Amino acid sequence: MNEDHGGTQRPRWPRSQRFQLSPAGREAGADYRAAIVASRAESGRRSFETAGTDWAARLSLVPADALYLGELQDGPRTVEQIALALDGCGPQRSEVRAAVERLVQLGMVEAVIPPPSPPPAPRRW
Repeated sequence: MNEDHGGTQRPRWPRSQRFQLSPAGREAGADYRAAIVASRAESGRRSFETAGTDWAARLSLVPADALYLGELQDGPRTVEQIALALDGCGPQRSEVRAAVERLVQLGMVEAVIPPPSPPPAPRRW
């Protein structure tokens, strides 16, 4: 674990750590998409923003969390892969890492546990 500036413990993951949606995260992503589709019944940007804000409030999330859930929808990714995919959309790499940490704490995202290494081949002398 690593301490951040507030003195709280932060998880320390290797750069190659992959993350995936948990069942709650998949459900939250599907709920977000349904809320956005329903918001299209009204015209204007306001209905879109209201749908995203209402979705986030119901789940104790931040509206931007929909970006991260959407990036993980297709399968496990590293923080770097998520940041590259969202390049130009606003969040910086440090913001992506903080969001992933927060989503892990909320149970929306989980770290992928790599499979165990295969046993070494038997040696014949």
